[in-house]
Amino acid sequence: MKLFKHKFSRKNKWLIFLGIIVVFIAWCFLDKPSLKGDWQEQLMVISTAEFDGDFVTVRNVRNFRYFPNETDVHLAYYDRTYDLNQVKKIWYIAEPFDEGSIAAHTFVSFEFNDGNFLSISIEARKLKGQEYGIWRGLLHTFPLVYIAADERDTVLSRANILKNKVYVYPVKLGKPENARLLLVDMLRRMNELTTTKPAWYNTVFANCTSLIAGHINKLDSGRISIFSWQLLFTASADELALKQGLLDTDLSIQEARKKFYINEISERVWDVPEYSNAIREK
Repeated sequence: MKLFKHKFSRKNKWLIFLGIIVVFIAWCFLDKPSLKGDWQEQLMVISTAEFDGDFVTVRNVRNFRYFPNETDVHLAYYDRTYDLNQVKKIWYIAEPFDEGSIAAHTFVSFEFNDGNFLSISIEARKLKGQEYGIWRGLLHTFPLVYIAADERDTVLSRANILKNKVYVYPVKLGKPENARLLLVDMLRRMNELTTTKPAWYNTVFANCTSLIAGHINKLDSGRISIFSWQLLFTASADELALKQGLLDTDLSIQEARKKFYINEISERVWDVPEYSNAIREK
């Protein structure tokens, strides 16, 4: 009798464990984020893209100014039409959070032949009063959002206002058409998140860096392993990009960080119309 109870009990434990796994998996797939909420100011207005042949009009390109400090926000947006055939270059931007930190925010900017730049930043959409947390980012806390923005918003604010180190690396993608393909893929995903396919941000599987890697792998299957530890410890993601031949430089990572560090020149030029070009003049 005791042996029977022991086996029955062990069997029940396994059934309960499997039941929990099934419920968890179902929750992961069925729990969808809401598009409505009292969002933080910089995440309230969503960017969208309207395609028309070789042209795309991006609505609500964020162009915030933060002065004299980050709490003094001056809201601004604009709409702009870009010629997809005129994408000149891609730039990979890394912002380590603190000295010695294992985490960084990463995003990309697209440079056009007419002198315009467009940043796309993949972020966790937070409600007012909500703070980002690594563990909260694992538990369906923050909807995923792609923000289209001016570099005087995304780059200047990080370098000049937040005083975080910012590195702006030139990207090498092989085929010239890949720049257009990457931009289109990211803009289409931006649209999906606000309409048909809302999704959750995830600290491990859907963070700013791993999702960029996913877009790159669509152009070149398997280029970046999804098991790369730098996709989680994102302060070293620039090292991974260099190793995979994605940065347009022959320098070591230490030399590249020194060359493409833009804080000093960003603070010197501040908010000028030619800001994006100015911080790239070395």
